[in-house]
Amino acid sequence: MNKEQTPVLTEQAQDELYEKEYIPAVHRFGTFTMLLVLVLSFLPALYFSFVQGFHPGWTAIGQAAATMVGIEIFTWILEPTLYFPMIGITGSYISFVAGNITNMRIPAATAAQTAVGARMGTRRSEFAGVAGIVASVVVNFVVLIAVVLFGNFLISVLPQAVVDALAYALPSVYGSLLVVFIARLKR
Repeated sequence: MNKEQTPVLTEQAQDELYEKEYIPAVHRFGTFTMLLVLVLSFLPALYFSFVQGFHPGWTAIGQAAATMVGIEIFTWILEPTLYFPMIGITGSYISFVAGNITNMRIPAATAAQTAVGARMGTRRSEFAGVAGIVASVVVNFVVLIAVVLFGNFLISVLPQAVVDALAYALPSVYGSLLVVFIARLKR
């Protein structure tokens, strides 16, 4: 075989490689990453609570935790169940670490899957979805870096009317979230 030819694996060999090498590697890296994010998520609270002395007390922490569990328990169960068929194992790990799944990751995954004509539940669909999710994470990161680095400059070159209108951005976001929340309650 010359250098230009690559070996073509049979479908059975592909399945075996996928199950015995790819999936275990995804689970190892995904589990490690999710645990790391979990630990890092608590570091600011631990710092302010125990180093800076702003500890609110265990009763307040317990009440807040119970409230969050009550509010989010169905989301914690339903989101992975609903999203998994669309984005697969790898896409799930990436999406749950990166966040903004419903508005950004799922549309990117489905657009990539549609672009390659992949049927839902196939490896082709999973890999296309992962490519779409990774692309959305990279674009999100690049835009975020640009805004962080050049945000003050961008605001300084905007017309004053636009700068004044930015004062309504946060209330409008909260308003739209309130409308979505009320709409969910009515269902």
